[in-house]
Amino acid sequence: QGAAFVAIGLAGLGLMLGWAYSYVRNQDYLAAVEAQLPAVRKVVESFPNEPSTDVVQLLPALNELRTLAITPPVAADLSAPSSMKLGLFQGDKIDSAARAAYQRLLTDGLLPRISMRIEELLRSAQTKNPELMYELLKAYVMLHDPDHYSAKSLRDLILADWSSLPRDVTVEQHEQLEQHLDALLGRGIVTSPTPMDQNLVRDVRAQLLRMSLAQRVYSRIKNFAANPGDIPDFSITRADVAGPSASLAFARASGQPLTKGVSWLYTYRGYHEAFEKQVDAASVQLASEEGWVLGVPAQQRTFNPKDPASALRLNDEVKRLYLEDYARIWDAFINDIRLVNQTNLQQSIQVARILSAPTSPLPTLLRAIVKEVTLGEKFGGDRIDKAVEKARDTVQGTRESLAAMLSGNRPQAAAPAPQRIESIVDDRFANLRAYVKAPAPGQPAPVDQSVQLLGELYTLMTATETAVRGGAAPPQSDVQNKVRAEAGRLPEPARSLLNTLVSAGVTQALTATRDNLSANIGATIGDFCNTAIAGRYPFNRNSSRDVTQDDFARMFSPGGLMDDFFQKNLIQFVDTSTKPWSFRQVGGGQMGAQGDTGSLIQFQRAQAIRDTFFRNGGKTPSLRLDFKPIEMDASITQFILDVDGQIVKYAHGPTIPMSVTWPGTAGRSLVNIQVSPATGDQSGQRFEGPWALFRLFDRAQMEGLGQPERFRVTFNVDGRKATFEVTTSSVQNPFKMSDLSNFSCPSKL
Repeated sequence: QGAAFVAIGLAGLGLMLGWAYSYVRNQDYLAAVEAQLPAVRKVVESFPNEPSTDVVQLLPALNELRTLAITPPVAADLSAPSSMKLGLFQGDKIDSAARAAYQRLLTDGLLPRISMRIEELLRSAQTKNPELMYELLKAYVMLHDPDHYSAKSLRDLILADWSSLPRDVTVEQHEQLEQHLDALLGRGIVTSPTPMDQNLVRDVRAQLLRMSLAQRVYSRIKNFAANPGDIPDFSITRADVAGPSASLAFARASGQPLTKGVSWLYTYRGYHEAFEKQVDAASVQLASEEGWVLGVPAQQRTFNPKDPASALRLNDEVKRLYLEDYARIWDAFINDIRLVNQTNLQQSIQVARILSAPTSPLPTLLRAIVKEVTLGEKFGGDRIDKAVEKARDTVQGTRESLAAMLSGNRPQAAAPAPQRIESIVDDRFANLRAYVKAPAPGQPAPVDQSVQLLGELYTLMTATETAVRGGAAPPQSDVQNKVRAEAGRLPEPARSLLNTLVSAGVTQALTATRDNLSANIGATIGDFCNTAIAGRYPFNRNSSRDVTQDDFARMFSPGGLMDDFFQKNLIQFVDTSTKPWSFRQVGGGQMGAQGDTGSLIQFQRAQAIRDTFFRNGGKTPSLRLDFKPIEMDASITQFILDVDGQIVKYAHGPTIPMSVTWPGTAGRSLVNIQVSPATGDQSGQRFEGPWALFRLFDRAQMEGLGQPERFRVTFNVDGRKATFEVTTSSVQNPFKMSDLSNFSCPSKL
């Protein structure tokens, strides 16, 4: 019995000691919690009183209040060591008080900021993004209309907005904000502490109602459609489209990379596996929201989900919007496909080789495109979307029944089958579809025939490259014209691809030919011209050095250097009907860009010189001049012009025309003027050299008479004048010929 009393005493002592220890531990815990209160109070009191949308500013206080009771040694789940219990633990009460303060901060701090932010976004989103405007309006109305509150919709919108917070907001802070948002929304319906701005709601609704229900449904699907699986975007470089070799042949005119193409939503699978299946759900959702989100009265709503005709009508309207976009997007993409830039003939040959090879990416690409723009049939030719067809049949049956009742069961003629709505796309690309489809089993498709023709072009381009590399002219062929004729019958992008390739090849071949000719001009013409012609009279009227008549003839006579080079090398490339001469189109290309005539002007001037000085096709220059006296000063009794022994004399008698030829027959290369009587030391003028007659006319005064071959010349000898009318054997005045003074030796083409 004594032992029992001792045991009881020891137990009591142990309990008293435990209470004492627990009391001390709890006092320490309370002291630790109390030590945090000033900091928490300071954080809370630091908030400005003015309205704000800054949620990050709330984080420190929200974090402190949410975890105030969780102070070591108390764990996050508010579990405490057994030594702190024994009926003395106050953690639950502290946590309850802290949570109450936390909830008040969520209500009075976080919720007003969220509401203000949504209103702010709604104001700024007007006219910019209808879909965003709708979602913001929906969330804004939710915060003022508990009957349509959806925590999930609100949460998704808020988190989407928070994703654009400044970059200095850390991942941890984003996670903390999400936790506080969940705490706010998780306690039930929340309503905005500020009244609804009715004017804002009215204005936004008015803007959104400018779009029809079908437009809003399509916009919703376009912006929020979920890819149901592995539907890829369409891109040229995809292995099942044109493959990796496509980058060696194709490019985008817009500069977009080949890896970027058409969004998965606007592909065959995107239409049948995603868009079609989401139209009804989106229609029902937006129609059900018309009343409370957009304020549309019930009697004005156009969609009744219980009416098959109404549902089908809306379905068709939405599809029509989508399919018109579908056709436009694919049309733009197709017209954006171009060949890679080819800067030289070798690159064009490489492209032609790739496109004409048995593994050509061209038919593969076009067939892949055709699959995407053929929506009304399966790839094997079976009809599709039986569910929609069934709905159409139901509506059609109802219409027929009503018609029968109204007509007294009179037999009606069979109505033509309605055109499938997918024809909006299918018909747009019918020509492209026919281009890649074989006309009959065992026959090649037109695209395959184009590949064969590209093979001929590749062969010609290879032969051309070999010829111009050896300095020869390109081989003549009608392949370029055949390719151009073929391209003119083709749909895009084949038309542009073929035209680009043949134009680039021809132009580059002509450019290479021009380079060869430029090198030949220097060796054939340039060296001689620079020595015998350049800087000499009559090309330089101030020069004392004359061009010899033999050198003049060698340069400009028929069959001379200029004429021979032009006839043998240039005539097929030059359009001499234009003024000035220009490079003509040859096989769809030309040697120079528009306006680039190079040295053609020198060959044009050389022809004018030849036609003036070598009119009879001779090998030596010649002119005939007829002189008719007009008037002479009375102080002159006699005027004599001696052109290498040919005399023109006038002594105030009858005005008889007299003729001379140039060059003269005496071979003296001498021209004299003598006037009588002589005055002082000067009684005339004297010029020597093969161009003496021209030097005489340079000193005289010439006046045109309306015809280029007729002019009046006045000779002035010491102030005494004699005037003659001169008619030349050429339609051009050789003495005032700009082609002579402007001619320069060609160094390149």
